[in-house]
Amino acid sequence: MMRPRPLYRRVLASPDIEDKIKVKLRKEYDMLNKKELKRKITKLQNRLLKLNTLKQEVRENLDKSAKPLSSFEYIST
Repeated sequence: MMRPRPLYRRVLASPDIEDKIKVKLRKEYDMLNKKELKRKITKLQNRLLKLNTLKQEVRENLDKSAKPLSSFEYIST
């Protein structure tokens, strides 16, 4: 079974992409620090998880503090 190729590899293999663009893409890809990118992605994922947890806690606290409306309450306009 073949593994799917990353977009970078598919672009390089594509006959529709000009060679000068492929050369530029290779140079840019080679300059990337993959370990640093991984660290940044992990840090941002952890931040998202913390924000989501905080959001859920706030929502739960709001739900607990909200007074239930009476079914007979009338709102005048």
